[in-house]
Amino acid sequence: MIGYEIYIRSFYDSNEDGIGDFKGITNSVSYLKDLGVDLIWIMPHFKAPSYHGYDIIDFYDTNLSYGTQKEFKEMVNVLHENGIRIAIDLPLNHVSSRHPWFKAALEGDRKYKDYFLWADKDVDLNEKRPWDEEVIWHPYKGEWYYGVFGGSSPDLNYENEEVIEEALKIIEFWLNLGVDGFRFDAAKHIYDYDLDKKRFSYNHEKNIQFWKKVMEKARNIKEDVFAVTEVWDDPEIVMEYAKVIGCSFNFYFTEALRESITNGYTHKIWDCFSRTLTDNRNLYIPSNFSGNHDMTRLASAITSQEQRKVFFAMLLTTPGIPFIYYGDEIGMKGIYDPYFTESVIEPMPWYASLSGDGQTLWKSVGFNRAFTGVSVEEQLKREDSLLNTVKGWIRFRKENSWLTNSWIEDLKTSEFVVAYTVTNGNKAFRVYHNVAGHKEEFEGIKLKPFESKVF
Repeated sequence: MIGYEIYIRSFYDSNEDGIGDFKGITNSVSYLKDLGVDLIWIMPHFKAPSYHGYDIIDFYDTNLSYGTQKEFKEMVNVLHENGIRIAIDLPLNHVSSRHPWFKAALEGDRKYKDYFLWADKDVDLNEKRPWDEEVIWHPYKGEWYYGVFGGSSPDLNYENEEVIEEALKIIEFWLNLGVDGFRFDAAKHIYDYDLDKKRFSYNHEKNIQFWKKVMEKARNIKEDVFAVTEVWDDPEIVMEYAKVIGCSFNFYFTEALRESITNGYTHKIWDCFSRTLTDNRNLYIPSNFSGNHDMTRLASAITSQEQRKVFFAMLLTTPGIPFIYYGDEIGMKGIYDPYFTESVIEPMPWYASLSGDGQTLWKSVGFNRAFTGVSVEEQLKREDSLLNTVKGWIRFRKENSWLTNSWIEDLKTSEFVVAYTVTNGNKAFRVYHNVAGHKEEFEGIKLKPFESKVF
């Protein structure tokens, strides 16, 4: 299975308003099929005030810029008819400050007041979240509410059983509407504030128990439901969530490969593979990925196209479900800035001129300009393009579909070469990757600069 992350606004425009939409995804099915995609993950499609959509106003309605619920359903049906499953991005940790629940809480409704977390006299109102020193408590008319992702996104109080029931209803609604699964946003943040000690603190045990309830509900509705979790943490912690949810993004994979390939060494790849891809058999499915909307684009992190080809060769010859962030397959660029995330969600360049049917134009283009070689149109014409190389490795992967449920054995490295055997216990092959810009030989295998070989 090959996964593909789509930011709808930037992908494909069907009605000439410059904004990508559900019909646009429907119209782009031929591209997805040609690429080899089996599963798409769409970033939030709900009614929300922001461009990114993670601050939801209504979990049961769509963003009308993208289309109606009927058009959403039509998109799902067309994807299914073409053998493509769909997972929706579901942020359950928080809602928009404009959500009716929060508005009711601000007006003093006791039921909805308990849907959120409020400071008492013992709370340190100056406490910061640990990864970037942003505040977690926000004022409103003399009261303070908890919002770890900002004042516009108040956290829900999952100590309240009614809130848990609300989450389960949302799961049921979208599965009954035809989606195949979910990407669970910020999965370790359901319980991330210690009410007794009055401080920010992850409670992994309670989080995992919550996700058990969610997955039991989901599997009762759709036995083969797909779910992948976002837990950006040490591999050992990620594994605990993944064993419950079934699949988890392997952030260490993306980080280790980007650093190692850029600098031309292998020890971090060895550490990553040995910790995340060797002991997972029958426990969960890892999801290695090229990048996402919270990271600098692959082509900006690995500036050489030949080095990016090595990255994709590793991505598509390792266990699990690989995900490609839209546009990474053609070398889209973008530097991540947490205060200006638009740089990594630019419009998908379908044409060399950035002009034509389906081209989105909702924002100015800073990194992926016209006639720079970074477009589907240009790359399809070049036999040795990144796009055609990626398509080749995807064809190889689809010929070896057993790789989804596999693991790595006999992992070995030299200074510049990574070698490993991928197996599911019945089938196996050995892979060699040269991350250096010069010839290498390892285990008797001769490799050209930045070459990958499978035996």
